[in-house]
Amino acid sequence: MTRSTLFPVSGRRQRGLTLIELMVAITISLFIMAALGSLLVSNTNTRTELDRSSRQIENGRYAVQLLTQEIEQAGYFNYLSAKSYAAVAPTACATGVSALGYSSTTTSGASSTLPFPVYDPGTIPGSTCLPNASTTTPVLIVSRVSSVELAAASAVTGETYLQTSLCSSETQPFIAATTASGGTPYTLTTKDCSTKAPVHKVMQRIYYLATCNDCGTTTNDHVPTLKVAEFVNGAYTVTPLVDGIQDLQFDYGIDMDSNGSPDCYVHAPGAPDVTQITSTRCPLPTAGYDWLTTPANNWKNVVTVRVHVLARSTETSPGWTDTRTYQMGLPATGTTLVTDGPYRDAYKRHVYTATARLYNIAGQRE
Repeated sequence: MTRSTLFPVSGRRQRGLTLIELMVAITISLFIMAALGSLLVSNTNTRTELDRSSRQIENGRYAVQLLTQEIEQAGYFNYLSAKSYAAVAPTACATGVSALGYSSTTTSGASSTLPFPVYDPGTIPGSTCLPNASTTTPVLIVSRVSSVELAAASAVTGETYLQTSLCSSETQPFIAATTASGGTPYTLTTKDCSTKAPVHKVMQRIYYLATCNDCGTTTNDHVPTLKVAEFVNGAYTVTPLVDGIQDLQFDYGIDMDSNGSPDCYVHAPGAPDVTQITSTRCPLPTAGYDWLTTPANNWKNVVTVRVHVLARSTETSPGWTDTRTYQMGLPATGTTLVTDGPYRDAYKRHVYTATARLYNIAGQRE
């Protein structure tokens, strides 16, 4: 048997792909690449939308958390009992101690005053301390003192402090004053009537919605933002807190029988709408309750606050149209809940609601 018989030699050798085979391979490759590209784009868009929604959810929850935590600390005046003193409305953007709501007499303290723990002036203060404030949403003034004790001798010049005394021989129950240059106005003593009592920094924080986050003179991002104006060293410092907050509303729970629990919710305690305080909605306690003769008492009797926050995404979502309406609590007049929207734009929104208890007020009444 010859070699040619065992291993026949083909007359045509394979030297590569034919043109048709090459075109088929390219076509298949193109289909695969197109499918992979479409999958990549879809995954990228989905991830972007998830990130956008996650930021919106986080912003809404964070805004509610900030506000509820601040409200829960409202009305802390060291060991002073807010029930023992007259309550007055603090002035938004105040620069003096009396305008902040603090006044201490030199007698038994019967006519001394402390500010309302929470207060809404009803209108945007005509001052630059709330720049770019929205005119369609309320402001919330929270008054308290810092829980950090500071030695009277270490008080910072230009800062405002509250000093309280347990010494029975003192002629003032407390002193609220601004530290003067070269000296301290805090003269009260502790229970031993000899040691100088510590001081606590007076705090007034005004929470409001601004129409923009970056509100520069040449650029304006037009992103609605929750901001706070804080009283520091005799002036107000504005800090952006959470962007994408489009609406903000509050309902106030009034304690009508001094047991520490809310008996009725109204939109404006200082001037409650008559339909919100009828006996069918707010059954009067046995001792009765006068809503209108002394409106300041209503603010003094606020023990809870319902917070309603409408958060929106900071970027639009392609293909999305917001046709929904959102319930935002009680209106200024009437009892039908306020609805916001539909906006009919490409931003996604969600309402977050929480109830905050004023522990420093409600706890004393229990």
